[in-house]
Amino acid sequence: MPEARPLYGIVDAGITYRSNERVGTAGNYTGHSNVGLTTGNLSGSRWDIKGMEDLGGGLRALFVLENGFDIANGTSGQGGRQFGRQAFVGVGSDRYGTVSLGRQYTSLDDFVSPVGPSAYIGGFGAHPGDIDDLDQTARVDSSIKYTSANYAGFTFGALYGFGGQPGSMKQRNTWSVGAAYAAGPLRVGVGYERADNSKTGANDKTVGKWQSTDDGLFNSSINEGYASAQSQQVVATGATYDFGPALVGVNYSNVQYRGGDRSLFPGHATFNVAGVFTRWKVRPQTQLFAGYSYTRGSEIEGADGRAQYHNVTLGAVYDLSKRTSVYLLGAYQHACGTTLDAQGRPVAATAAVSDKANSHSSDARSQAIVSVGMRQRF
Repeated sequence: MPEARPLYGIVDAGITYRSNERVGTAGNYTGHSNVGLTTGNLSGSRWDIKGMEDLGGGLRALFVLENGFDIANGTSGQGGRQFGRQAFVGVGSDRYGTVSLGRQYTSLDDFVSPVGPSAYIGGFGAHPGDIDDLDQTARVDSSIKYTSANYAGFTFGALYGFGGQPGSMKQRNTWSVGAAYAAGPLRVGVGYERADNSKTGANDKTVGKWQSTDDGLFNSSINEGYASAQSQQVVATGATYDFGPALVGVNYSNVQYRGGDRSLFPGHATFNVAGVFTRWKVRPQTQLFAGYSYTRGSEIEGADGRAQYHNVTLGAVYDLSKRTSVYLLGAYQHACGTTLDAQGRPVAATAAVSDKANSHSSDARSQAIVSVGMRQRF
């Protein structure tokens, strides 16, 4: 018999202040402060349906349909997709693991994101522009994924996304592997993901189509100049240790964009990201958060100094009940050095706080964001 699963999800909205938000086009930006209603500050707003059926012999069929939406205007997120967060079907076993098919998170997301800062403070805790995907910006269409059972605290998995490009098995494909270990208060994760771009012609230097959704992947001043890369890859690791009232986490990521003959930049670009964070349970219903990350980019030929980003996040969450919380979140970033703009031209690096400044980057070296709001689970 099928197991019934009611509709469930999260609604998150708040008032957000940005000290500087750029408007205009590349090479002609101006910056202004802004205050407005925003969604998904602590957790992405969503509604979900899950189902499971016992097939006997220790096997079960399962599916997940998950929609993301903007509470401010009621539109669907993830590029307007009906089930843009996740949509997959599969077969699972407590002994052998799960195989699933559909639109899914990468294995890096599955095993490293749970020990990253965004797992505790949402997009405010993400590394600049979420360039390492630890805030799970990327989903992979047309993918097959295997996730193992738990073997004495050790789990692992792999994903492959079919490119769907006629005449090529490589263009637009995505693949990822990951593993995690948990023992008592210690949790460790490691993962890798790679995505290949596609172009439409030999002289085409526009942004290609990534099989892992490009919604948000290149929407910040941190990496918009590398959207024409032939491929991108991420290696990431992280760990947390729970001391009881206080939890401490560390993480490191290496992100590479490799250029090709149709890219707007030569060679390849590398970003190294290191971070540390802590969550402190002051009382059962009150949590405080603090985090810091440092991001360093490659040197750009003919430019003065590599891009560097210092990102600080602070937050407080108070639970009114088991389902309802109020929060106060803040983040500040300072940038220096040189990066590429959306046209591939060397420009002064500008700030784009955490993941919450995607599509809202600053036109200046610094940016601060503060949000006060409410989250309710249902």
